[in-house]
Amino acid sequence: MQKKNYASFPDLPLPSTEYRLYRWRWLILIALLLLNLSSGMMFLTYSPIPNYTAVFYGVPESYVNGFSITYSVTTFFIGLISIIILDTCGLRISLYFGASCNLIGAVIRWISTIPPVLCSHDYQRSGYMVAMIGQTITAFAQPFLLFAPTKLASFWFGPKERAFCTSITSIGNPVGIAIAYLLSPHIVESNGLPTLLWIYAIPAAVALLLTIIAFRKSKPDTPPAPSANVEDDSVLGFLHGLRQILGNCSFWGLMLVWGIAAGLFNAMITILPQMLCSYGYSDTDTGLWVTIMIFSGVAGTIIVSIVLGYTKKYKEVGVITLGLSVLCFIWFSQVSRLYDQSVNVLLSLCVFGFFALPLVPVCMELGVEITYPVGEAISSGLLWSSVQVFAVIFIALSTAYESPLSQDLISVSKCSHDPVQHASYCNTSIIDIIEYTPQDMTNVVYLYMALIVMAFLYMVVLFKPSYKRVESDKKEEVRIKQGLLSSASKAHL
Repeated sequence: MQKKNYASFPDLPLPSTEYRLYRWRWLILIALLLLNLSSGMMFLTYSPIPNYTAVFYGVPESYVNGFSITYSVTTFFIGLISIIILDTCGLRISLYFGASCNLIGAVIRWISTIPPVLCSHDYQRSGYMVAMIGQTITAFAQPFLLFAPTKLASFWFGPKERAFCTSITSIGNPVGIAIAYLLSPHIVESNGLPTLLWIYAIPAAVALLLTIIAFRKSKPDTPPAPSANVEDDSVLGFLHGLRQILGNCSFWGLMLVWGIAAGLFNAMITILPQMLCSYGYSDTDTGLWVTIMIFSGVAGTIIVSIVLGYTKKYKEVGVITLGLSVLCFIWFSQVSRLYDQSVNVLLSLCVFGFFALPLVPVCMELGVEITYPVGEAISSGLLWSSVQVFAVIFIALSTAYESPLSQDLISVSKCSHDPVQHASYCNTSIIDIIEYTPQDMTNVVYLYMALIVMAFLYMVVLFKPSYKRVESDKKEEVRIKQGLLSSASKAHL
């Protein structure tokens, strides 16, 4: 007799009749995907256009990195609060709050470009400060959105769907980054920064509306699997769960590996335009390449999530993807410092993205496995917080270890900005223009390379996880089968 695939019949009860998959879960998945996509667009709105942003707001170019650093710092400090709210108030309230902050911050960022605010005094610094306030408010949303995928997967999706759910909702953030990298240079060149910011507010508004419609409740009335059949207040209290995690050596190792790998990725896409413009590559070129890199990573993530769903080989898949990511980063580190190597730079970034982005579902699901039955928001929240710490450190190191570009490369550099745009927008004279000297990031890239190699070696040699949630589901399935066999035997007698 052919075995039914119950995952393909969303509203049918599973054989035990204790578990059920709802079609509504797909609308919830789309809502969280769109929220993370919008958050990614907010995160790196300015990084693809550092020269233009610096001139527009009248600040040094290094200040532009502050927009992305604000996200990392805010996510780290708000992270613990968001974990508590996710565990105690549930997905519905948490995502309502996150979606609202995302939209409010987007509107405030646009307000920073209005002439009365932008040109009030101090050579447009007031506009920069208002933009930073808006950026900080949007950053409040990020931990609520980034920490939610594993909890959504556990509450609404079956065991074979969890890796897929985590993958799709998590990669919304890098896809948003890709969209920002692709659109920001083109929109700014043709319509200016004010137009760019109100366009980016539209997905935030749509995401808030869809969230209100989709999240009618935090969890379904009937759980989708045995491991989801545990109420929040009986999983392990938040503080007790936190103590459990902090005493888990495997989880500390995972935080180290994931923090370095994802922190390096975040830092790299933040400074990439500044890095590549020194070697003759424009912001538009870089934006297109990063977009291709991330969409290549999306393809890799979908493939890996399917593999994880059926094999549950989290460490093995993680070692393969991280190892190949290291090789691709070494390739990129060599070709990115050469002039007129567009094809090589593009290919290295494309293959790097294909293997690097799948680490998101691998590490998120691995974090849940090795800490089960601690709440999913705690493990994913701490993992993402470690990323923010390492990202800030890596961006700071990029400033500390950069050096002035040699004279022979300055002639091909495209790190320039036009102060006339600033003066014409505010109808003021050009005064106190900040000079920018293109920087050589060779030392920075080599430092990043050494750190990612160390993370890979640690994962291969010292990281030894145990899959507690997988074992729990297997035991429950055996118990249910034994119960059904026992009932059948009694009925036969």
